[in-house]
Amino acid sequence: MTRPRPLVTVVIPVLNEAVRLPDCLVSVSTQDLPAERVEVLVVDGGSTDGTVDVAERLLAGGGWARAAVLHSAAGDRSSNLNTGLAAASAPVVVRVDARSRIPAHYLRTCLELLDSRTDVAVVGGRQRAVAVGTGAVEVGVARALNNRWGMGLARYRRASASSKADTVYLGAYRIAELRAVDGWNTDFGVNEDFDLNRRLARFGAVWFDASLTVDYVPRASLPSLVGQYWSFGKGKARYWRISGDRPQPRQLVLLAAPVVGLAVFGVVLTALGAGAAAMLVGAGAAVSAAVEIRGSDGPPAGVRAHAAAIAALACVGGAWLAGVTVGSVQPAPSLVAVGRPLGRAA
Repeated sequence: MTRPRPLVTVVIPVLNEAVRLPDCLVSVSTQDLPAERVEVLVVDGGSTDGTVDVAERLLAGGGWARAAVLHSAAGDRSSNLNTGLAAASAPVVVRVDARSRIPAHYLRTCLELLDSRTDVAVVGGRQRAVAVGTGAVEVGVARALNNRWGMGLARYRRASASSKADTVYLGAYRIAELRAVDGWNTDFGVNEDFDLNRRLARFGAVWFDASLTVDYVPRASLPSLVGQYWSFGKGKARYWRISGDRPQPRQLVLLAAPVVGLAVFGVVLTALGAGAAAMLVGAGAAVSAAVEIRGSDGPPAGVRAHAAAIAALACVGGAWLAGVTVGSVQPAPSLVAVGRPLGRAA
């Protein structure tokens, strides 16, 4: 008996994700969409930690229409995604990252929205950071990433009503439209999702669905958080310079806030002296505490975790600003063709 064609292809790009991939695949396996209508492609970029073995073991016997581990020679995230896109056989492609845990209705909801909304090209939802442990730093990092003010009021990082958006977490796409724009741009090491959404605008809007809240496993330490947002900042500057796009108003506020704060501190110190400057620092600390406590919706925290969350917010903002600054003054990147021709996988 011929098996029905899959309705959706899930593409999971991985690189050294042996620890996090199992929970990701469990969330894919427990969808309320029949497994025989789902194709799952894990695309490895050259892992050295046993990720491929883990993926092959977990994909075996899952009952999916097709489940395979593919290999991308380039190894970067966009190339991994394009390898999966080239091999996909379903009419809808859903990106799922190894750090994500999609809810049980995720695939079905994405399919229903793309089927019913011809004016929509991209569907996605919220990223909700979950603590990887019970320590103050782990909880603090999760709270920082769930802070609607500290993360610049990006819609996909906060609870919000369903509506059009500039970008969403992960993303579901019609395969024909995704291939028409040549998939993900390999010239962007980060920000590849935002760039893709911009290019898909000719087919329709980006739709944020409030019911699609996805748990996200963040970095577990402040140094790793700094490295992540340093890269994000440099990548964002590169994107702006290559694409000609400009920062969103919320991003301009994040860029300007530290500069304005330092300028005000300098003026107060010079004009009014050290005592007034110290009072200003105290007021700034109080504001930071209020932003952390009022701006985040979890997880619950004690005093030490609240302090860690404030530190994490400083790491995110400072590293992102530094990355944008460095990326803006480096030699201008060469203008590139957006998107790459896609070959079909054997």
